[in-house]
Amino acid sequence: MFETLLVIVCFLLLCSVIIIMLVIRAAENVIGAVAKDVHNAVDGVPEREWRQADAFERERMVRRACCWRVIGRAVGAGALVTSAFVTTSSILTIACCLTAWRLVKPIRQEMRGACTYRSTGAKEEPRYS
Repeated sequence: MFETLLVIVCFLLLCSVIIIMLVIRAAENVIGAVAKDVHNAVDGVPEREWRQADAFERERMVRRACCWRVIGRAVGAGALVTSAFVTTSSILTIACCLTAWRLVKPIRQEMRGACTYRSTGAKEEPRYS
């Protein structure tokens, strides 16, 4: 009796996984092309803005991108430190703090590089990264 019930539950679980995979595949086929087009359009916007910008605007774009990266690093490091002190394991606390330090450490050099960047304004100038 128990074995039969176990077989039925396993069969139903397998069928539900197959149905979920089919639904995901159908959604991928229906929405996939549209999502890919939107992603390609959004991905090309910064490149187009870079080509159309003059030297002053390119320098501003580099500094703005650096600013957002620094903010992201600081927020990530803060989240790591917060999670370090919430955990009960001292090894996890040390690991989170070291990872946060590795996130924050390159900020000074990154900001220095972005602030000293000077654009030539040439049309074929590669993007600063």
